[in-house]
Amino acid sequence: MTTTNEETTAAPDPFANSQGGSKAFPYGCLTDVGRVREINQDSVSSDPSRGLFIVADGMGGHLAGEKASISAVETIDAMLTHEALQVPAADLPRLIRDAVQAANRVIVQASLSDASMRGMGTTTTMAVAGADLVVVGHIGDSRAYLLTASGIEQVTEDHSVVAQLLRARAITPAEALRHPYRNVITKCLGMQMEVEADITTVRWGSGDALLICSDGLSGLVSDEEMHRVVYAASHPQQACEQLVALANERGGHDNISVVVFHHAS
Repeated sequence: MTTTNEETTAAPDPFANSQGGSKAFPYGCLTDVGRVREINQDSVSSDPSRGLFIVADGMGGHLAGEKASISAVETIDAMLTHEALQVPAADLPRLIRDAVQAANRVIVQASLSDASMRGMGTTTTMAVAGADLVVVGHIGDSRAYLLTASGIEQVTEDHSVVAQLLRARAITPAEALRHPYRNVITKCLGMQMEVEADITTVRWGSGDALLICSDGLSGLVSDEEMHRVVYAASHPQQACEQLVALANERGGHDNISVVVFHHAS
């Protein structure tokens, strides 16, 4: 398993997961501080032996955001063990919600016990992948996308002020890109004692891929560009490196994290 809030490079590994069958997911992951921030508050984790992939984007002063994102990744990782994931696919949403809630409580308790960590929080977008299905858990504005030969689809819904305005048709997509509240999220780990992750179950097959990223990528690189880069790359790690480089070329105003993994076909 790789868990870091620094640059991460990993290679595929064979595994048997909760949905059965021995599979190997070609994958890559990378997190980068960007060109403006001094500290990388993002954390990522990839463990193909469990089909478990996580991106967390922390927030808070000093090192609080970094601590929040690391706590989220480490807590979820510790709960979703190989043994815990040996369940029918129908039980995965409950396991994921429980793991996310446990991470939330760790962050809230740390915030209450240490004044320097007061108000810290983090997004969390994670996936448990199997042979036929990917179950995605999500809180915040980090995103998960399904990529197929025909296009790209965002499978998470941003928990943000701008997303609410877009859903209400109060602003246009073009206005959303410049909106003064575009970075204000409405739901995250650490905001309150109880939180429930959104769960989306995605069916995938040969030739498909999943991409998880923080808003440091999605805010600067379009969906169509993500699709083009992933399918043009010789390996998903190369795709991650090219996507991070593209975000940095456009200013890199936030930390940038991305995980890409392909169906094992």
